[in-house]
Amino acid sequence: MEPDTHLWALWENDRFTYAVLRPCCMSDPTVDPVKREPCTLFVEHPPGHSWEFRDMLHG
Repeated sequence: MEPDTHLWALWENDRFTYAVLRPCCMSDPTVDPVKREPCTLFVEHPPGHSWEFRDMLHG
């Protein structure tokens, strides 16, 4: 794999497939530039970046 790609498992109902995708590098423009971290999802993911979601496992 290339250094700028990640391995993902994509689910649809009870089936899944593996995909090698580039990471989304967008960062939250409202955060101090020194503290910004990139989105942890893949390029062209559905709307909403990782920093816009709350922790769904812990409420």
